[in-house]
Amino acid sequence: MEKKLEFKTFTLDKHQDIAILKVRERRIYMNVSEQFREEILKLLDQGYNTIILDLSNVSVMNSTGIGVVIAMQSTLEKANGRLKVVGLQPLMREIFQRMRLEQLFDIEDDVQVALDALQK
Repeated sequence: MEKKLEFKTFTLDKHQDIAILKVRERRIYMNVSEQFREEILKLLDQGYNTIILDLSNVSVMNSTGIGVVIAMQSTLEKANGRLKVVGLQPLMREIFQRMRLEQLFDIEDDVQVALDALQK
């Protein structure tokens, strides 16, 4: 029986070999950013290499949180993995645009669109 990993900052669902992370926190900053980083590293250590990161609950994220997502993308690229970011709220979408992160990440509207794209 597979051990269920527990995370405080996000939930983990699996769809075949795709990990779907739904961030629980509305604000990723200060102590939450550090916990988010630690939990993402724990997840990546488990060998997941195709991930959908659902940020639909997140209204704001500081530079540390954004750095975690950038590091996650880099780690997955090195492992020939893929990351899809979904569910950006208007402020988060603006932050990603201003930082030109839409050039770095595959951004989709929702989990289903990302699943469909990954399964092609």
